[in-house]
Amino acid sequence: MVLQIPYNEALFPISVVKTLTGLTGRQIRYYEEIGLILPARNEGNRRLYSLNDIIRCLEIKKMIGQGANISVIKAFYESKD
Repeated sequence: MVLQIPYNEALFPISVVKTLTGLTGRQIRYYEEIGLILPARNEGNRRLYSLNDIIRCLEIKKMIGQGANISVIKAFYESKD
């Protein structure tokens, strides 16, 4: 049996995102602050991230590693969304 998780379903706390991406909590929250990712909030106002958010964080990390700056990355996603 294969577990199917919808890519847009917010399920993961920031601790899981940090582990899967290697990013710091501050980096992840900054990406939210500037609109690159949009995590959901639960009843306790805690952020919950989807697989799409995690994939985007990994893409951002890769682009930064290749020398792109945040303004270029933001423009890229604004034109894509």
